[in-house]
Amino acid sequence: MKTCPLHLLALCVVVTFLIGRVAEAQPALTDPVGKFLRADGTVLRDGKGSAIQLRGVNLGGWLKWESWMCPIDISKTLRDGNPGHNGYDFEARRLLVKRFGAKTAGELIATYEDVWITAADLDRIKALGMNVVRVPFAYSTVLNEDGAWRSDAFTRLDWVVREAWRRGLYTILDFHAFLPPSADHDGSAGGYFASTAQKAETVRIWKRIAEHYRGNPAIAMYDLLNEPNNSNPKGKPAPKSQVVCDLYDDLYKAIRSVDPDHLIAMEGMWDWKTLRDPVKSGYKNAVYSFHWYNWSGKTTADRNQATDNDLSAVAEMQKAWNVPVFVGEFNLFGDRAAWKYAFEKYDQYKLNWTMWTFKNTASGDNSWGVYTTIPRKAPPVPNLMTDSADVIRQKWQAWRTSPEAFALNPMFKLLLGSTSSIPR
Repeated sequence: MKTCPLHLLALCVVVTFLIGRVAEAQPALTDPVGKFLRADGTVLRDGKGSAIQLRGVNLGGWLKWESWMCPIDISKTLRDGNPGHNGYDFEARRLLVKRFGAKTAGELIATYEDVWITAADLDRIKALGMNVVRVPFAYSTVLNEDGAWRSDAFTRLDWVVREAWRRGLYTILDFHAFLPPSADHDGSAGGYFASTAQKAETVRIWKRIAEHYRGNPAIAMYDLLNEPNNSNPKGKPAPKSQVVCDLYDDLYKAIRSVDPDHLIAMEGMWDWKTLRDPVKSGYKNAVYSFHWYNWSGKTTADRNQATDNDLSAVAEMQKAWNVPVFVGEFNLFGDRAAWKYAFEKYDQYKLNWTMWTFKNTASGDNSWGVYTTIPRKAPPVPNLMTDSADVIRQKWQAWRTSPEAFALNPMFKLLLGSTSSIPR
């Protein structure tokens, strides 16, 4: 065999390296749905120009842990260092590292993530007639506590984007837990929203994500900050809407500097009047987002009225600002009639929505999971304080959405139509 000249060999090595980097940044994808979604007035259109309504579900509790809905730990001794947002993730990881070392801790977390959401779950979502998944992720999904990027920062996100797209499902990337370690989610002088350095880090994170997914039509939109004014510690003020909107401006500009195509969602705090006129702000391909939880409703009439009030506010906003709406989370609290009314109204208004959430450790007919555990058949939850690594692994492995442990929520089985094709 003829020997390759050294300069050609070096060129081959460089080309191979570059091809590898491109493949890492842009997973190979087919295109069963159409190219990039775009905003056209108050509606979304796919790359073929057809109007599309996003109807889907959150993959809660997968890449961002929440103790009330996830089988993470039964000891009830771990605290939420960043109330409502990121602290539980950090504390659980710290405990596992302290007990078993970083390598075993990472393997245990991977075990949980491998089973909580699987390709079969995406099949179930598709079979329910949905066309999108909202993926809540956390600071700890992509960065280590020291602020360094994880070597596997995009492993899970790339997997779900690829597998969802193969099934004709879009993905919404939701920075659900954006607080770095030790940050306080409030508007005080010592809180996250007063920290130039912490906010700048959030901007850098989104810019890196946008660079990674640039050119990928499987992503429906970037959902910038989840509930930015929620879960502030008791006795401390929520951030001012001006401060949050200033951060939205910075995030928008950073993303657009590397990614001209993807929709960008900005969430109201809580109503639309806390946001800015998208035209005056220079926003293009923007979506305004809201979460609708009517905690005070007592009856179906109360909840239906809340739905009507929310839709009236949307109509008012869209009359002033020609922008699409995305309801990223909502719940009607076990009230089947109120759910039915909301679904019908959302469709009438062509609202884009993702309900909270796909699965939950709770049992039976409740609103907090499309799939819930079968009464008295839920798998055991590990005790992270006392169980061995092997026991934690075995317990987490049992939390796959299997027919032995989970069933389609009876309420949603009726509300979401025929289920004959849904994989068990």
